[in-house]
Amino acid sequence: MKLKNKIVLLTGAASGIGRSTAIFFAKEGAIQILADINQEGGEETVKLIKKEAPDAKAEFINLDVSKSGDVAETIEKILKKYGRIDVLINNAGVVRVGLPEEFTEEDYDLLINVNLKGTFFCCKYAIPYFKKQKSGVIVNLASVAGHIGQVNHANYCSTKAGVLGMTRALALDLAPFNVRVNSVSPGATDTPMLRSDVAKNARERGVDFEVVKKEFEEEGLFGRWAKPIEVAKAILFLASDDSSYMTGADILVDGGWVAR
Repeated sequence: MKLKNKIVLLTGAASGIGRSTAIFFAKEGAIQILADINQEGGEETVKLIKKEAPDAKAEFINLDVSKSGDVAETIEKILKKYGRIDVLINNAGVVRVGLPEEFTEEDYDLLINVNLKGTFFCCKYAIPYFKKQKSGVIVNLASVAGHIGQVNHANYCSTKAGVLGMTRALALDLAPFNVRVNSVSPGATDTPMLRSDVAKNARERGVDFEVVKKEFEEEGLFGRWAKPIEVAKAILFLASDDSSYMTGADILVDGGWVAR
C-alpha cells in the first residue's frame, strides 16, 4: 500500500476526480479527511469508500475552501485529532465560462476565491505543520487550461495558470523543509463539472450536448474524455514516495491535448 496510515486532507471530494481519488487512496491505506461544500455528495463518497474498502478510514467534513477562517479551523481540528498531516490534495474547484466582455465580476470572484485563494488557504494553514514535521506533500489540481488558451475561458484559464505558478513558487519555499509541491493538469475528464460546462456551452450555442462533447473529445489525441481514475492515478503518484525526487513539477493528464 503506497499510502498506508498517511493522514490525507482531500478537498473537492464530493464528486468527479475528488471522489475517484478518495476511493483510490482508501485502497492504498490512507486515513482520509474528505472536504467539500457539498454535504450530500461528500457523505456519499464516504459510503462508497466503506463499500469498496471496508477497512479504510475516512471521514467527511463540510468545508468552503474560499473561507480562510474555516480552512484554518479545519486544519487545526485535523492536527488535534491525528497529530499530523502527511498529504494535502487541493482538488476543490469550480468553472465558469463566457465572453470576456460579458463575464460578471461575481463569477470571476467565485473562480478566484475557490480555484486560487482556496488552494492558497489550504496550503497557508498546512505549511507551518509541514515545516515543523520536516515532511509533507502538496498536490494541487491545475488544468490543461493553465497551459493553453480556450475560447470563452479567459477567466478560468487565469486561475489555473495561477495554480501552476503558485505550485512552482511553493516548491522553492518548502524544499528546505523536505516538503514536496507538485500539480496535476487534467484535460477533458468525465466529471459533473465538465458536463455542466459542456451543457452551458451547448445551450448558449443552440446545439446538442453531444456536439459540444465531441468537440472536447477531439481536443485530445485519443478521441475520448479521461476517466476520473486516470487522473487519480497521477495524483497518487505525486502523493506517494514513488515521486520522491519530484517537486515544482506538473503532470499533464490531457490525452495529448497540449502536444497539438
